Amino acid sequence: MVRGVGRLLLPLFLLLLLAFWLAPRPKAPTVWPGVRLEGVEFRLFPEEEGVEWRFRAEEMVEEGGVFRIRGGLSGARYVEGRLDLRLFAPEVVVEPGDNLRLPYARVEILQGCYRLELSAPGRGEVLIRQKEGFQAPWVRIEAPNLRGEAWEFRSDFALERMEAARPRFSFPAGGSFGPCTVEGGRS
Repeated sequence: MVRGVGRLLLPLFLLLLLAFWLAPRPKAPTVWPGVRLEGVEFRLFPEEEGVEWRFRAEEMVEEGGVFRIRGGLSGARYVEGRLDLRLFAPEVVVEPGDNLRLPYARVEILQGCYRLELSAPGRGEVLIRQKEGFQAPWVRIEAPNLRGEAWEFRSDFALERMEAARPRFSFPAGGSFGPCTVEGGRS
């Protein structure tokens, strides 16, 4: 009798072992590296008095204290509640200290009707420092009274203090290149 039970237990044990081996295992929970928000409107208030940045994008991801805003991105800088400039880029990384890092960007500055192409794909990153302004490896500037490009560009937000290497700019004599093409721009 014991032998008969032993013969039955071995196949049952093997069947149970096979069932456990073939049974689906629970998946490990997905670990998110940080916060991910979709369809965002994001406001940034740097230390500078009266300055506010407003962004719209498809998503914002927080990764280790750094915010990455991307997808259909547009931004604007307001000073004392008045629109100062518009920013368009594929992505903006908001670093500690509220500085902005971008792969490249197009900026429209209303006062002066300036349109800037800051860097380009493969030319290096753009840095926007809240207390200083723009820093880019390359820039193309268009305005009613100025056209050209330069390397190693640095400037404040109003383009009143510019530094650049190998500048190639044209200033029309006694006229302009045309009307302001920046929406809401003023000379």
